[in-house]
Amino acid sequence: MSDEISDEELRHLIDAAREGRRDEAEGAEGTAALGYDFRRPQQVNKDQTRRLESVHEQFARLAAATFSSNMRMVVDVDLAFCEQLVYNEFILSLPNPCTAFSFAVNPFGGAAVLAFANDFSMSVVDRAFGGQGRAFTGDARTLTQIEMNVINKLVTRIFGDLETTWEPVAPVEVAEAALETNPEFIQIAAPGDGAMVVAFEVNARSASGLMHLCYPLSTLDPFLPRLAPGPRRREGPRDPQLVESQRRSLANTKIPVEVQIAHGQLALSDVAGLKVGDVVKLDSQKGDPAVVVIGGRPKYLGRPGLQGRKRAVELESEIAADDEDLYLQ
Repeated sequence: MSDEISDEELRHLIDAAREGRRDEAEGAEGTAALGYDFRRPQQVNKDQTRRLESVHEQFARLAAATFSSNMRMVVDVDLAFCEQLVYNEFILSLPNPCTAFSFAVNPFGGAAVLAFANDFSMSVVDRAFGGQGRAFTGDARTLTQIEMNVINKLVTRIFGDLETTWEPVAPVEVAEAALETNPEFIQIAAPGDGAMVVAFEVNARSASGLMHLCYPLSTLDPFLPRLAPGPRRREGPRDPQLVESQRRSLANTKIPVEVQIAHGQLALSDVAGLKVGDVVKLDSQKGDPAVVVIGGRPKYLGRPGLQGRKRAVELESEIAADDEDLYLQ
């Protein structure tokens, strides 16, 4: 057999190659190319991300109640975003010093990070020591030991809210929580590992800032199958243990109660002339009942007095919802 190819055979080979290319082009026609970033592999799909957002919207509501109770003022917490990042990007986004807590997620054994904006942390501290809840205006600094104790008490309650939030998906327990002020020391995952970061906007009367939850994807792995959407089931009777747990969490929520015994108005010139020993005449009469204010809203009328060595009030009547504004001073 000759090793040479004739002109006719060569034309057949070229024509076959051209035909193959034409078929490949026709097969690819109408198919859009999809970009893929190998530095950020998307291991959490859109349905699971939406489910995570739904779970943490509930956490935002619970955290808002906890912050409001702790700071004795209205604090709003709203979900800002839920996004997959590289873990090192999250660490680099934290200021130094920072207020961040690394913790273990039992029984699955993963780890996560809860971080607060420094302005809001200082607002919590200022409010705890009788201030108006204003943020620290100077340069950022590390918390003192006393300030750390204040933040630790608040975060313990926040972690309880987080456990309640995850309960419908999977029962978890937060353990081994540790405060860290240098983000470089928060190494719960490799720098190049993926992580899901959930951010919340926290707004108080005198300060605001972001709160972040960072879950490395290795921590979320046991939860992902439970976050996948499945066929909807008819709602049966609620789990009695879950109902009792939610009732206990609600029962532990503290609401500020104030008793307004009397009220009045003075001209600014009279206020400027006040001195020790002056008697101020109020508008309330001697027999008028006191107004019991619960959570910033007047709810009852009562008689103030003493019970043992503590001040108390005996409730006499309830204020109708339509009449509450009449008692606001």
